[in-house]
Amino acid sequence: MINLRFHIVSIVAVFLALAIGLLTGVALLDRATVDVLKASQERLDSRNATLRARNDVLRSSVDERGDANVEFGEVALSPLVAGQLDEDPVIILATRGIDEVAVRALQSTIRDAGASPLGVVWFDERFDLGDSAALSRVAEVVDVDPDQRESAVRSDIVESIAGPLSVVAESRPSRESDANASTTTTTAIGPDPTTTTTPVDESDDVDAARSVLSELVDADLVDWESPTDGEPGSRLLPESGLRIIVLSGEGASVRASRFVYPLARALAAQRPGVIVGEVRNIRTDLEVVDEEGVPQRGAFVDELRDDGDVAEQMITVDNVDEPFGVLAVIFALADLPASTSGRYGMAESADRVFPDGQR
Repeated sequence: MINLRFHIVSIVAVFLALAIGLLTGVALLDRATVDVLKASQERLDSRNATLRARNDVLRSSVDERGDANVEFGEVALSPLVAGQLDEDPVIILATRGIDEVAVRALQSTIRDAGASPLGVVWFDERFDLGDSAALSRVAEVVDVDPDQRESAVRSDIVESIAGPLSVVAESRPSRESDANASTTTTTAIGPDPTTTTTPVDESDDVDAARSVLSELVDADLVDWESPTDGEPGSRLLPESGLRIIVLSGEGASVRASRFVYPLARALAAQRPGVIVGEVRNIRTDLEVVDEEGVPQRGAFVDELRDDGDVAEQMITVDNVDEPFGVLAVIFALADLPASTSGRYGMAESADRVFPDGQR
């Protein structure tokens, strides 16, 4: 007969056996788990050491390339471009907020290449066509009706700048050889048409081109910076053959959609061959990798490169803040007017780094 004591002893023995089994299993499992984790940790440590070594090599290589790039811009670029341009008059239209050092470096290289830089016309918040007060003031200065829809006012303002500039951007004979030019018109009078010849007088267009930017400067809406340090801009434009460069990009104080894109489109539509450049803040390659918020190459010019209406009528360069981008601009200027389109730079949307027709 089983008594109470035997029953208690049996239950205790069962639980004791379970406890011993659990402890033994846990001990064995812990040992195996520790071995697996230790092996995994050793593999990770080895892989991390390899990656650190490769990273150090890559960083060293990037530093060397960055130093070579800087030295190329400071030492080799000017001799390389010497004689590329034939005293072509070049004006730069740029937005404040972008790297001004890069803009002035481009202008300096244009001079080294043999061209005649006319300075930089800077647009900033005063030319914010999204602000109604600024829009009205600009419209008044360029003689545009401010009582239209805002979109129409903006369009007319852009045209008032692009139209006259396109006139002096055309390549044409000198004014002396063009003085006797005339147009022939036919007027229907009864059954027999009468042909008359009328002299061409383009002086009004040329005067408008020369004055529109100057009027904006006088109204304190834009700044015209001289190509010579410390001197005011001359505010002079040639009668013909003007080369136009439009620059914007990272940090621009003027919204591209409000003014820069419409201006570039209007210029390209009237005078193919306008150069539109993207400027990003100057950084080392390591800073581009390490910093957050660095815009991708092409962030500014891709909008125009994707515009089927004008993409083939303008030249875009997406890295004007780098020596290779400056060199691309010089080669593009040298190719004008024979080649009036191209996509150059380092962005995925670029076709190549440089124009292929350089001298």
